[in-house]
Amino acid sequence: MRYLLLMALATVLVCGGCSRVSSIVDGGTTDVDTDTDTDTDTDTDTDTDSDTDTDTDTDTDPVCTSPPNWTENTVDGTFDAARSVYAADVDGDGDLDVLGAASADNDITWWENTAGDGTAWNEHTVDGAFDGAISVYAADVDGDGDIDVLGAAYVADDITWWENTAGDGTTWTEHTVDGAFVYARSVYATDVDGDGDMDVLGAAQNAGPIAWWENTTGDGTAWTEHIVDGAFDGAISVCAADVDGDGDIDVLGAAYVDDDITWWENTAGDGTAWTEHIVDGTFDGATSVCAADVDGDGDMDVLVAAWQSGIDWWENTAGDGTAWVEHSVDGTFDGAYSVYATDVDGDGDMDVLGAAYSDGEITWWENLISDGTVWIEHIVDGTFDGARSVYAADIDGDGDMDVLGSASGVSWWESDCIP
Repeated sequence: MRYLLLMALATVLVCGGCSRVSSIVDGGTTDVDTDTDTDTDTDTDTDTDSDTDTDTDTDTDPVCTSPPNWTENTVDGTFDAARSVYAADVDGDGDLDVLGAASADNDITWWENTAGDGTAWNEHTVDGAFDGAISVYAADVDGDGDIDVLGAAYVADDITWWENTAGDGTTWTEHTVDGAFVYARSVYATDVDGDGDMDVLGAAQNAGPIAWWENTTGDGTAWTEHIVDGAFDGAISVCAADVDGDGDIDVLGAAYVDDDITWWENTAGDGTAWTEHIVDGTFDGATSVCAADVDGDGDMDVLVAAWQSGIDWWENTAGDGTAWVEHSVDGTFDGAYSVYATDVDGDGDMDVLGAAYSDGEITWWENLISDGTVWIEHIVDGTFDGARSVYAADIDGDGDMDVLGSASGVSWWESDCIP
């Protein structure tokens, strides 16, 4: 029955101006950058080390005197079935640009922040024929110092990256990582084997694998596939972080059919052997996963959005990923599709953001006493119909965190946070 529901939801989300399944059906990759650095600079994280950035240095962060108000700005209102949204400095000019994946348009696109403050956008198509584009991510794949783009397409069964050939986002060269990754739903990049270059992770819904591809030559021209888990039923979202605190990169996944939140220990540190650890095997309709230090104790916790269950986080109680305690952020966030964590109000702790398809909401929850035990809901936009992806970055370069979202288009909300 779960597969039938998935297919029905996929049909609903792909047609009629619906967007992103980076959550119920796509898990969003959102979207899921595990960088927990709470400063709001425009660092595009082009280094390829395995540092998971768990510091909470707030020496330059503005602390809001009250919860911020939000002003919506449209990046693209006609990006049909926008499934995934991300931000990075694509053209290398020092400000943050926006990237998106749209399944109806079959597009991977980036929008140039032409004025640097998010008031004007120039659209650039990376690939206009990426059939079933559903997830987008950005990283320096070839190690040449500029930002490249990665995507997953569930119709084309592709995990692909596009080389930023000129370094300014004006020309792109396509490189296929895996052209037979059936029903690819989520893509992510990090240095899995600790050799100093960017590897690629993917989740495929129908076949159920979580896999990573080794960047064997370091420049993205040759890839070797490694299966993390070949039977993770309904794999819909993947991300990576150092869960056990041993200095290497582990993998996290969400499975919509299995209702599983799982992390796999990078046992040898080079991605050749994996040990499965279940965080929660009964989180109904899991759609999106990310990792952050929610309680501020110096280790990585896990956050998840679930279609039926809302948004929860699991405390890494022993610090090494062997024991977990579940905490609810919001159990009534209907149709939760995407989750992300950052310091929204600049007070030095991790807050949580979510996108809800059914509620049509982009929301953030304030980590009131900094340990993740008390949350106050703040709605960014309560009429963002069909919300599917959420991300946060300093889009206007004013030093505070703004919010990005996708639904039937792509928008960002400006924070009026004032120290």
